[in-house]
Amino acid sequence: FGSSRHGSSRLSARPARRAEAPRPAMSDDEDIADEEDFSDESEVERDLGDFTEREPTGLSHVGAAAYKALSSQHAKYRGVCWNVTTGAVVGSIAQTPPGKYWERQIGKDAKMTHSDELPVRIGELMATGTRFVDFASLGPPDGKFLEAMKGAIKALHESGKDIVVRVITGNVIGMPIDNDDFCRQLTEDLGDESKLKIWVASWRKGLSWNHSKIVAVDGERLFAGGHNLWDAHYLQWNPVRDVSFQCEGMVAQDGHLFVNRMWRYVTKRHAKLASQFGSGGFKPSILKSNVGIARWPRTIDEYPPAYGKTPKSSPKSDTVPMLSIGRYGELHHDASTANPSDSAITAMLACAQKSIKMCLQDLGPLAVPLPTGPVAIPGGVWPAEYLRAIGQSIYERGVDVHIVLSTPNSIPADLGMTEANYGNGWTAEDVASEIIKSIKNNFPEAEEDRLAGLVTVNLKVTYMRTTGGSADWEGNGGKSGNHAKFFIIDDKAYYIGSQNLYIADLAEWGVLVDSEEQTQKVLEEYWNPIWRQSYELVDEGERDLDVGKVLEGCGVDRQSPPADEMTDEQWEQILLRKQGAALGSTERKLCVWLKNAEGLKDSDELGAGSSDSYVRLRLVDRDGKQVGVAQESRVIWDGGANPEWNQQFEFEGLMKPCEYKLKMTVLDKDSLLGLKGDIADWLSSEDELGAATFDLCQLDNSVSWQHKDIMVADGWFQDSVLKVAFNTVGRWGN
Repeated sequence: FGSSRHGSSRLSARPARRAEAPRPAMSDDEDIADEEDFSDESEVERDLGDFTEREPTGLSHVGAAAYKALSSQHAKYRGVCWNVTTGAVVGSIAQTPPGKYWERQIGKDAKMTHSDELPVRIGELMATGTRFVDFASLGPPDGKFLEAMKGAIKALHESGKDIVVRVITGNVIGMPIDNDDFCRQLTEDLGDESKLKIWVASWRKGLSWNHSKIVAVDGERLFAGGHNLWDAHYLQWNPVRDVSFQCEGMVAQDGHLFVNRMWRYVTKRHAKLASQFGSGGFKPSILKSNVGIARWPRTIDEYPPAYGKTPKSSPKSDTVPMLSIGRYGELHHDASTANPSDSAITAMLACAQKSIKMCLQDLGPLAVPLPTGPVAIPGGVWPAEYLRAIGQSIYERGVDVHIVLSTPNSIPADLGMTEANYGNGWTAEDVASEIIKSIKNNFPEAEEDRLAGLVTVNLKVTYMRTTGGSADWEGNGGKSGNHAKFFIIDDKAYYIGSQNLYIADLAEWGVLVDSEEQTQKVLEEYWNPIWRQSYELVDEGERDLDVGKVLEGCGVDRQSPPADEMTDEQWEQILLRKQGAALGSTERKLCVWLKNAEGLKDSDELGAGSSDSYVRLRLVDRDGKQVGVAQESRVIWDGGANPEWNQQFEFEGLMKPCEYKLKMTVLDKDSLLGLKGDIADWLSSEDELGAATFDLCQLDNSVSWQHKDIMVADGWFQDSVLKVAFNTVGRWGN
């Protein structure tokens, strides 16, 4: 489902096994559920426009099955989270490495250049924007992907047109996004004057965050699929395999509309928090969500406009039926109608008559290795509905099911296991056993001989294999990592998108291309070469399934053991695996309530008024290395000696918090002769009004706020003091 690309650090063992203190109650202001209720029929209707009451035509039995599930269970989200639409596939499918490497090896000469066409392709598409560009991904791009995106934004800037650019990412627990820095990187090559307007945001609500990968341009052009835009994962040696696609037509509008809803959550949540800061009624709380937003230039509105649908463009001759299908995770509030894409995927798997071909990262949850074999991490479950649909298709109709999985624990380039870890830790035989186990559970009359025949004839599961080469998993016998989220039903229609088929309650989006002609094209370009290399060319004795082991494995319980039975080493493995898969890490975090200061000195002179003070906060480890992202308070203009912030900050994913220190620096947002803003900041350096370091080892393991007066400057007549409160959420401390 993605993999972390952030630096690693030694992980601590499991939390101390003690009775958990009761969690603090959420304040009424903490969650924005009432305002962010997607069951608001009137608002959904406004988004639907002319999509309402339209019956689809020209769908195959695959598209029809998906539509039936969506319209019967999730009708109110049509045109918002799913839709029946059309589009034209542009060019070849975007697979990395490119298709030519199914016929040749990646050697030293192509070690760093084999897939350079992908960032170029994405950058060129973004640069075609004339009014509205949306970009959504798990995290910010880096390396060549970042350079391509910067080049596209520069081209948009130089076009002189009024263009809105919205960039939204996930905010994974313990892997915070610095939106201000990301925005600065995107715009550092631009001049001061521009008609371009750029907003950059990230979000998380509970255990949900964005995982969709969408580039939508002007409601006419779209790039979507599975690629996270991370250089070391895709563009260097031992690259992970992945697939996306590009298309034109009405389906591109659905990409914008899906992104609209995530922006709606970010802006409402951000505005809600901002309205509380500094108010006399501010109440600190343990936040369930994490949102951040930046913009360029600073003079534009704080929040971006929503994308508005445009009239239909002229249909192209190669336009085909498509279904856009997505889910929002915890942004939904009605469990009975939440997450439409889950229902659509189940329906498509269940409708198969002849074949199901799947190229996936995995089917099982993250696993932790035990001496007796892997088991799910606490809270991890197998996807029962998908397994039931696959098993039913095999048993009742003799459907051939071919699955290509990531080789467990595949780590590309020179990354560490906490930076990238593709494959959740299950063997191909584990996955096959869970499918057969589902058949046994749903068809108790099934005989062992018949089940053995199904594994021998119908069910084939294999690891992704490459042609090898010194830069392409040669040391692993060609077995490689796979990040694709792709399947074909009956060679009639195919899905490509961001949604893994293992359970992760994230925001996802993808497209079903319901065209036999286009499916034949993708079979030739993508699936057939993969299956040939990964299965057909493998000697029978070296294939990844043993029928006897699969049947024997049906008796194995792969669910998570009780948490209190797990060892320190197993807890450490869990944290490593969660971090490597971008599923977050430890739940230990520090909440900081910056209340006010007393007795700050006045650094402004020449009649510029009193200090315009703000506080910069950052965590450092015992070696002085920064942990996570530094944070800053708002500026209190002319705040005088006793400014009041009443602002809350959170530092998440803390591995060894008792070894960390919080550095707090009080600064004057220097203004020249009262002139506020970026010009004054550039002309005049900022003054330090005081600083202090606080050892976190002083804090108690508690759900209560721990209030501290911290001296930041020693004065002749009066000390300068920051009034701060800390909360460890009952997860760590003395």
